[in-house]
Amino acid sequence: MKKFMSAVAICGAMFLTACDSNAGAQNGDTVIIDFAGYMDGVQFEGGTATNFPLVLGSGQFVPGFEEQVVGMEPGETRNVNITFPENYYPELAGKDVVFTVTLNEIVKE
Repeated sequence: MKKFMSAVAICGAMFLTACDSNAGAQNGDTVIIDFAGYMDGVQFEGGTATNFPLVLGSGQFVPGFEEQVVGMEPGETRNVNITFPENYYPELAGKDVVFTVTLNEIVKE
């Protein structure tokens, strides 16, 4: 009976982990990311960082960026597609860009 209960406990823990609705990065979490921005396939100046701490949901980045990082897991790389606002730096204003983002770590608050 003891072995059976241990097996049930292990399976239950695996099930809860797999079904955890908080899996991945969530708003309020600090994520440590690497990113590089590309416009028309060419990396642009000032659009790159390594081990950058970002609080998701803080509005620190341009609209649409943080929302696309939500749900990422450590080690995952994702392309984040955004359009810079019209009132942004003149060389990027209104332009469509792609950021290649790698999530290094999630710091749960």
